[in-house]
Parts: sequence; structure tokens; C-alpha cells
Amino acid sequence: MTPDPFSLMRGAFTIQRALANDLAFPESNPGNLPIPQLVTARQCIEMGTIAGAAGSGLLDKIGTLTPGKEADIVILDPNTITIAPLNNVPGAIVTMMDTRNVRHVMIAGKWVYRNSKLVGFDEAKLVRDVIRARDKVLARINSKPLVGAIPAGLNSSTNPYRPNFFDSCCHKGLNTTAPEYKLRP
Repeated sequence: MTPDPFSLMRGAFTIQRALANDLAFPESNPGNLPIPQLVTARQCIEMGTIAGAAGSGLLDKIGTLTPGKEADIVILDPNTITIAPLNNVPGAIVTMMDTRNVRHVMIAGKWVYRNSKLVGFDEAKLVRDVIRARDKVLARINSKPLVGAIPAGLNSSTNPYRPNFFDSCCHKGLNTTAPEYKLRP
């Protein structure tokens, strides 16, 4: 799963609700466990901000807009066709927004992203550095990046150290150790 905060918030929101809703069915809840309250969008935002800062031991520096703390601010643009009309800000952030809605980012009081562009970074160099780092990791495990046509069998079920960049890990056939998913009655 992508590490962007929108995907993480949406994942927490939907998974908790799915698990809670599943308990409403006797077949899924033979122990008659109590059905928990559904997590709210605002709670998901708090998980990614103040709770994330507290969980990492950084609440005295980040997590809230408080005098004396580092000014870490993300400014979102709700004026897009995918969000309009904005009726509920926390709900829109968690269920509808993604990284394309980020317009500006300030970290420790300095702009690092303005008008949807990195500030003070050479993006091409960053991409080259990331590719170089990947290649070093693959070299340490005696593998190579596979580019172009991928021969059958070079995936995580047959060789976990040989990445398969152009196929899915998540459909029937690649994971031979797990049973096929079946809908329950």
C-alpha cells in the first residue's frame, strides 16, 4: 500500500468499518461480540497527525499547530471536480482526496512544496538517486531490476528476491501458497 497519508487514512476508515459491520452478521460473529462504534473521518485525520506524532514520541515538536512547535503545514485544494461541492471537510479529506489535492507543504517553517512543485530540490536527481539506491539493494541480493518483458515464474511465489515490476502480486496464480478466495454464503 502506498505510504501517502490519504491512502492510510482511507484504509483505516474502510477496514475498521468493514470489520465492525461484519460483526453485525451472526455468521461472522458466533461469539456475539459487541459491535464497536464506527471510526469517524475526523478520528482518521487525528490518527495521521496528533496520534502519529504522539506514537513516534514527537508530540512536543509536531502534530498540532502550537506556538513553539515546528510549523509543519499541508494546504489542500478542495476546489477540484473530484471534491466539489465540499460539504464535510474531514469526510472529503479522508474519503475523496489524494496527493493531487496537496498544493503547498511547509516543514519546520520552510516551504518545501509550493503550487504543486517541490521547492529547492532537483527532482530529476532525486529520481536518479532512488533508482541508484534500488540497484544497490538488488545488487546486494544478487538480483537485477527486470525491465521489459518478464519471463514467467519470476515473482514472489518462486523467488522472493526477484521483483516482478510489471505484473500483479494479487490475483489468482501468483500466490500458490494461499487458498483461492471464495465468497461466503
